[in-house]
Parts: sequence; structure tokens; C-alpha cells
Amino acid sequence: MAEVDQAVDLSKTETGEGGNGHLSSSADRNSGSSTGQKSTTKRKHEYEEEDDSSPTKKQHGHGEKVATHYNTLQETGLAARSQSRIFYMRNFNNWLKSVLIGEILDTVRQSHRELSVLDLGCGKGGDLLKWRKGHISRLVCADIAAVSVEQCQVRYECMRKRGHPNERIFSTYELV
Repeated sequence: MAEVDQAVDLSKTETGEGGNGHLSSSADRNSGSSTGQKSTTKRKHEYEEEDDSSPTKKQHGHGEKVATHYNTLQETGLAARSQSRIFYMRNFNNWLKSVLIGEILDTVRQSHRELSVLDLGCGKGGDLLKWRKGHISRLVCADIAAVSVEQCQVRYECMRKRGHPNERIFSTYELV
């Protein structure tokens, strides 16, 4: 995340190159001075507190809010999900993802025998079966919500136990 913060700060430098870490003011640019003097305003370091209105602080707040939302969601059964207003849209979305995953894996497999996949926003592991059917070698699951990643791990273990003893299934790595 520090690199993202730095990129935001560097875009505010006078030259846009960001090598000096100084911010310029419009007065510095408009003064016509060719002395090359730099403003004394410096960017904040990672360890310094940011005010609540900074874009970086707002981004961190949104991430925490999203993680908290998904970490506190209650488990609902299939019957409850089938009563959802978006039930058919979710089914269509899952079918479409299955088709796209299958086509992309077939294309990539032509040049690489062993496939590794990074599933960003893996959630509770709803796509594990899709990856299993795609015969991938490795899967890295990443999500902002720790509870979702734990549920994904449980789903993976259940899927492995239900499989045939000789069936080769991909290995997983989970990240929060």
C-alpha cells in the first residue's frame, strides 16, 4: 500500500518526476523564477498521521468498511438465496464466469501445461469448483475479508475430502 500512497504524492510534484519529495505551490510555478528554489512543504512519511480528508485515508476507510461488511455477513442457506431478488442474475453471472474461465484456461493451456491462478476477491470460494474443473495446478486465493478467506479454506478442504483418492486437485495458498 505504501507504493500507492507514494504514487499519489509523487503526482503532486512540480515536475511530476517526484525525485525530490517537495511539493510546489502555484505561486512557485507562476513566479517565473528560474532559480530552481523548491517549496519547503514536504510530503508526509508513512509513519505520520494523515488528516481525515486525505484521499489515502479515505481509501483505507473504505477497505476496512468493505472487510467489516463481509466479515459480519451471516451464512444463509440455499433456500434463502433462491428467494433473493438477484437470484437469476447471480446464476447467469456464475454461468458466464464458468464459460469464460473454461475458454481462457483452454487458451493458456496451449502454451503452458501447468497453470497457476490468482483469484483476487475470491470471497468464500464460490469459484473453487470452476478451478477444479479447469484442472489447474495451483490457486492463490486473496480477499480483503479474513472470514471469507477462512470459509474458502474450509470449502477447499471439504472439496478435497469429497473427491476420489487418486484425483489430483490443485494446491491452494490463501492471502488476506
